[in-house]
Amino acid sequence: MKKLLIPLIVMLGFCMNTNAQEKSNKEIRGDKYAFRYDFDKAIIAYTHTKLLSTEGQRSLASSYQNTNQMLKAVEAYSTLVHMSKGVIPEDYYNYSMVLKANGNDVQSDEWMEKFVSAKPNDLRAKDYVMNQGERKYLLADDGKYDIKHLTMNSSAEEFGPAYFNNKIVFASSRSCHTATARKYNWTHKPFWDMYIAEVIDGQFKNIKQFNKKLNGKWHDGPASFSNNGTFMAFTRNHYHDKSKDKVVELQLWFSSFIDNKWQKPVPFVLNGSDYSVGQPCLSSDGNTMYFTSDMPGGYGGADLYRSTRNAQGIWGTAINLGDKINTEGDELFPFVEEKNNMFFFASNGRFGLGGLDVFMCQMNGTDIGSAYNAGFPLNSRQDDFAVIVNDKMSEGYFTSNRVNGSGGDDLYSLGLLKWNKNPESTLTFFVDAPKNIPIERTVREIFPLRNYIFFDLGSTNIPDRYVLLSKAQVKDFKEEQVEMFVPKNLSGRSARQMIVYYNIINILGDRMVRNPSSTITLVGSSEKGQDDALAMAESVRQYLISIFMIDPARINTEGRNKPKLPSEQPGQIGNAALYLQGDRRVSIESNAPALLMEFQSGPYAALKPVEVVTVQEAPVESYVSFSIDHGQNAINSWAIEIEDNQGNVQSYGPYTEDQVSIPGKSILGTHPEGDYKVTMIGRLENNQMIKKDTMVHMVLWSPPKNEEILRFSIIYEFDESKAIMIYEKYLTDIVMPKIPKGAKVIIQGYTDITGDAEYNLNLSLARANDVKNTLAKALSNSGRTDVSFVVRGFGEDENVSLFENKLPEERFYNRTVLIDVIPSSTVSVK
Repeated sequence: MKKLLIPLIVMLGFCMNTNAQEKSNKEIRGDKYAFRYDFDKAIIAYTHTKLLSTEGQRSLASSYQNTNQMLKAVEAYSTLVHMSKGVIPEDYYNYSMVLKANGNDVQSDEWMEKFVSAKPNDLRAKDYVMNQGERKYLLADDGKYDIKHLTMNSSAEEFGPAYFNNKIVFASSRSCHTATARKYNWTHKPFWDMYIAEVIDGQFKNIKQFNKKLNGKWHDGPASFSNNGTFMAFTRNHYHDKSKDKVVELQLWFSSFIDNKWQKPVPFVLNGSDYSVGQPCLSSDGNTMYFTSDMPGGYGGADLYRSTRNAQGIWGTAINLGDKINTEGDELFPFVEEKNNMFFFASNGRFGLGGLDVFMCQMNGTDIGSAYNAGFPLNSRQDDFAVIVNDKMSEGYFTSNRVNGSGGDDLYSLGLLKWNKNPESTLTFFVDAPKNIPIERTVREIFPLRNYIFFDLGSTNIPDRYVLLSKAQVKDFKEEQVEMFVPKNLSGRSARQMIVYYNIINILGDRMVRNPSSTITLVGSSEKGQDDALAMAESVRQYLISIFMIDPARINTEGRNKPKLPSEQPGQIGNAALYLQGDRRVSIESNAPALLMEFQSGPYAALKPVEVVTVQEAPVESYVSFSIDHGQNAINSWAIEIEDNQGNVQSYGPYTEDQVSIPGKSILGTHPEGDYKVTMIGRLENNQMIKKDTMVHMVLWSPPKNEEILRFSIIYEFDESKAIMIYEKYLTDIVMPKIPKGAKVIIQGYTDITGDAEYNLNLSLARANDVKNTLAKALSNSGRTDVSFVVRGFGEDENVSLFENKLPEERFYNRTVLIDVIPSSTVSVK
């Protein structure tokens, strides 16, 4: 919560930069109250202003947010982000945060996407993009934590617990002074003092002031102690500053326990008058301190820092913990559990459940690893922060202002029920990197043509993504030069192949012109019924007649409710919209060999392939494979960090499958070769994070320019792994004879995104093995044993899928097995 690092305002006058000509007196009064953190009064002034400026509306929204009136904050931010001028990306971010706090994740994501578009290099934006798929894991309550509200909580603020000699010291606004005790504008409660409590049966008992001499007239606390209890650091306002109209910053102070009493506090050398320093965490020996500060030179907001003191007791420079921890938001309340090498902190700048969330990292000395969210129910929609845990990682305490508390910030006990002290011991991480990574390779591809033309929902017109010629263009059209006729809206991967497919009607018309005895039947299928389906078929027929001048008698049409090979099957769950799009199509049927693929005929036959020569920029042999063996761990997700010898880090993931592949060229970039440290970061079911790393050497390699590989494709209907029977003769009589001696044949199976991901992975591998077995049998029958095979199944993995999955034709082409025939002279050494 912001007030935990916001300092005090000494206010005897008022000297803000306001423009009276642009703001009403009431709005200026609201600005004055907001500057003093008197947000309740600021809200009254702003809401009584007829026409707020953009700055005033922003301050009103922030005032609601700071007083935890989240529903009103949503309304105020909604007004702000729709104002005609002066709106900034930070407004999108804050609106997204208050929407999330109210449980509206969908709308929160929409505004976060706007923030990402406006500030893509912001660390908060990058963290959101990396982790947005983790929400379902963060929200899952699988019994990993036992959370209990402590009975000692009151309507006062209680927060920031610290271990001290088997007791707990915490900060609270429960004043032990008189009824006239000063009150903080923001909360209208007394200023924080430090208190100490005994822990009896998990509850805080016998609570009293920690030390009257250390508790001053303004904020004091929270604190941290060395393990022997003789040295402490604590936060306090720098109340000796007598300046008027001045922000009185938070500072760190130290005290030592000598002669059975705490000595007069001394200030931290890095305290400043223009920034805050606070929320200390001391190492066990008291010589290293982690703390929070908004000092200049950070990433933005409050950052976490480290400082170490030497043998003479002099503290060194502040070392920022870097962007693995800090963001442009606020990072607060560091805590180190040294025995288990764990680092805890709170952040509102990283992807979380709402407000401040608790994050965790593994440590190696002073090196802190990547942060991960501790998850529900330790984290909630509200602010959760200031966690401490014991050296057994079995229990601890934290602070939250979640609903059903006693009011404001409360203290909670924390039980860690599923913590595995050594999860790395049962997990294995593998990296398979080719020694030579091909940069690019010329491919002569026999590209198959599906005999389908897909139509948009609600329309019987041929979609404009298909290439439609004029009569004058027909004489120049040749399928071997199809790249001259490009679709209007061509995008996505494998664009060259899509140029071929989106010319399918023109290829069909050209072939029918050259083969005047050929006839076809166009079979439309529509969810709206046979008449609508027939209209779709007629639109294709009329194009062929009017543009290619095909005799109408050669083209028959039919209309059906569903295609003969439907995607939508009885009992299917989910993906209904995708099935519907895939079944709204016109199928091309013929028995003319001149139109069809070799050895094919009848209603299910594909059209004759088109030969395409292209440059393959990321050959399959260039992919680096990463895989994990869970062992006894139940992993929800895992990610990869790849670091070069200059310290530059590339991040990939998160993934849920056990194996992923990344093109080696994308890792190497412009470097011809390099050594890389590859780190796997896995998230267990209890949200614990584990890491494994290894070193990999990679080298780019350019195949000879005059050599090319040959590629064939076997395309499948929905859910068909046994369709290989249709292609058996094609593989035996056409593909196998084209495999040169000593070649490597790489066979890769793919699916589209419909259906379950694990099922699709197994299906793609089954298809690939069907193709491999057919080719191996044909080679064996010819007395050949000189060919090696590599078989892979990628399922629906969109990192390596051949096409995107936005359109039905792309999804249908992803139901493919690729066969790459690589001559022995171009095979890289593994």
